[in-house]
Amino acid sequence: MASHLFTDHPPRVSVIMSVHNGERWLAEAIDSVLNQSFTDFEFLIHDDGSSDDSLSMLRQYAAKDSRIIVSSGPNRGVAASVNQLIESARGELLARMDADDICLPDRFEKQIAYMAINPECLVLGGFDIVMDQDGRPIKTNSRPLDHEIIDGQNIRGIVSIHQPTVMMRRKAVCECGGYDPSFTAALDLDLWLRMAEIGRLANLPDILLKYRVHDKSVSASNRDLQRQRCRQACEAAWARRGLTDISFDYQEWRMGDTRASRQAFYQRYGWQAWHSGYRDTWRHYAWKSVKQAPLSINAWKLLIFGWLRRPMKQI
Repeated sequence: MASHLFTDHPPRVSVIMSVHNGERWLAEAIDSVLNQSFTDFEFLIHDDGSSDDSLSMLRQYAAKDSRIIVSSGPNRGVAASVNQLIESARGELLARMDADDICLPDRFEKQIAYMAINPECLVLGGFDIVMDQDGRPIKTNSRPLDHEIIDGQNIRGIVSIHQPTVMMRRKAVCECGGYDPSFTAALDLDLWLRMAEIGRLANLPDILLKYRVHDKSVSASNRDLQRQRCRQACEAAWARRGLTDISFDYQEWRMGDTRASRQAFYQRYGWQAWHSGYRDTWRHYAWKSVKQAPLSINAWKLLIFGWLRRPMKQI
């Protein structure tokens, strides 16, 4: 892999990623950043107290590509790690990345082009393909494009910018004080609400990322806490903006650790995959749902209906 040596000229983009025990999917995530069509970036990665081989993997990558700058320390949580990376970033723009996702090759190129002609935009996200832990595609997540709709949903607890797809202006993030550790599982929503009070938010109508859902992710392991912190972030924004009579419309989007929750999400993933045309994924979750609850009418409906009808499109 080619080495990109920095000069006194700062890179246009600083890619920031916090890693904690991420070795399973880490190589895929890093490679997807290094293989971007846009190459003027530094890749700042902090190992947040991993007990697996993550740090060793990161150091091996850094030895091969000078754009990668690795730091490490005891486990302090995502907010502290990312804020540390933001402080050391040299780029005008910050690109968020998680250690279990995959960027599409033109992600940065598309986002930089938009940010260049829309200086009022402080936070820019996009669409993503949801995949399971084994890389099976489930569905495409589309989101509103315009600031008013995005902020209108965020203020009610419907997070309408997906953090792993985000590129944002470093100066504005620093002006807002970065991520607030007190919001733990709702760090992104709190920051988007504060950023919307000094500038504009947007999403591109393009798929930028493959987003992995699995039971080891931060938002899955803090499912109940996430709802609580999202409400607190919204209430803080309501108070700052002097808003009253705002409904909190947060919806669960992560699997819980109960049998009933797992079964509900197996069926949800199955139907989403079927409607999206991902037939192999539908078949996997239809059988998984039946095995989980062999007496469930809904589980058999998912399986039998899928066999009798063809999905909307074949992929």
